[in-house]
Amino acid sequence: MNVQKYGMIFQTKDNKYYYDTATGKVVLCDDSEVEIIDRILSGETSLKNECSNNKVFGEFVRQENLFNENSSWDFVIPTREEFEDSVKGKCEQIVLELTEACNLRCGYCIYNDHHPDHRGFSNKTMNFDIAKKSIDYLMKEYDGDEFALTYYGGEPLVEFELMKKTIEYFKDNYPKVKKSFGFTTNLTLITDDMISYFSQLEDLEIVCSLDGPQKFHDKYRCNISGTGSYEVATKNFCKLLKNFYNPDNRRTLMINCVITPPYTKEKLNKISDYFRTELGVPKEININYSYVDVGDMVFDYDKNNVVEENKNLEISPLEGIAVEDFETNGVSSEYFGLINKELVRVADRIKSDDIIDRSFLHGNCLPGQRRLYVTTQGDFRPCEKVGNIPPLGNCFDGYDYDRIYKIYIDEYAKNYRKKCNNCWARMMCGVCYESSITTDDSNRYETDGMCDTSRRIVKDMFVNYFTVFERDPERLKKAMSEIEFR
Repeated sequence: MNVQKYGMIFQTKDNKYYYDTATGKVVLCDDSEVEIIDRILSGETSLKNECSNNKVFGEFVRQENLFNENSSWDFVIPTREEFEDSVKGKCEQIVLELTEACNLRCGYCIYNDHHPDHRGFSNKTMNFDIAKKSIDYLMKEYDGDEFALTYYGGEPLVEFELMKKTIEYFKDNYPKVKKSFGFTTNLTLITDDMISYFSQLEDLEIVCSLDGPQKFHDKYRCNISGTGSYEVATKNFCKLLKNFYNPDNRRTLMINCVITPPYTKEKLNKISDYFRTELGVPKEININYSYVDVGDMVFDYDKNNVVEENKNLEISPLEGIAVEDFETNGVSSEYFGLINKELVRVADRIKSDDIIDRSFLHGNCLPGQRRLYVTTQGDFRPCEKVGNIPPLGNCFDGYDYDRIYKIYIDEYAKNYRKKCNNCWARMMCGVCYESSITTDDSNRYETDGMCDTSRRIVKDMFVNYFTVFERDPERLKKAMSEIEFR
């Protein structure tokens, strides 16, 4: 019997807790109780012996129904027929990879040659026929009212004319569907003519890659010759802010800011102050503060990855800063977006006292249901985040439902069932196909370090939630209601 499946001990600055896997309960513990539970979880002693030797502890375990083996736990997966019914005609967003080319070579980009799990940069571009066939395939059976046509790269504005052509095609051929558009850009290729065209559209979001003040931005966001892109990127962002941004017509901007080590509150505040004060970014424009993507990066990271103020966190320094800021500013915190989803996930998990013996396949989507990513060559993939994993089909033949179900659901569940059954984090695991599946047919579901990283993230989520709960439970309760309202 693997006792690690029982649960997990974690601590905030002030208290120690035990999270019970089967029930979702979180129990406040004193030092002696932590010692007993730690011995049980490590296999140093058995639950039976500890309950016999310590009657108070044994009675507590029985009353609270803790340390249940939950032997009936399993993944909940749809049947083959249910899967197709849930996907066919339901996809509401297409992401067209217009090009694999980019005029920048950002130091942390997953498409650099040194990254093992993703394609490299190339001159491959999507032709209009592939774009048209992909749109037509999804719209042929689409039974929804709203649909999003979005773009990715490389740098999608390398192929602005193709972007423009597909937008006009979509508008002309599917007039009854409510449309939205979007793309991510490094901002360096935007022209006045592009801004003029974008300003004629309704419901367009432009995601702008900006990393803050010049000393931060130019350190990694450089062109092929190594020159920083700060000046042209910020100049064009300001043009968009002045001549494009119009939330009343749903022409919106979002900033994606990659934060690199060292992760400190001073650094994050400096970047935030730059955006909001110096650059004049309105509060209504969301700034997404994100980590560097996983992989073997080749630049001079400072190894200080941990926020010294919160040594109880293992892998979530930015979230630790957000928790601290939340204590002062609540949901209006500049960094609330870093923790709002994890607060909801923990709150939902600890609601019930019943034994919960079913969970979906980690944090995975249902492939092809909500969005579809189309490569330059017309292959279908679940989204833009995944690497070279098995395609879902292509624009010429459509979804390969049998293959998708076999690889992404049926065999996936069979391969992870035993491993996950012996893991305390199985009910909270958020890994997705990006890290849990490979193109190696002989070793498709074995990914180095994935499980350990997931457990560390889940543990930090509990630390952050109960840190907030201890200091201001009413503020946390209010935040939960506002998150759900949104």
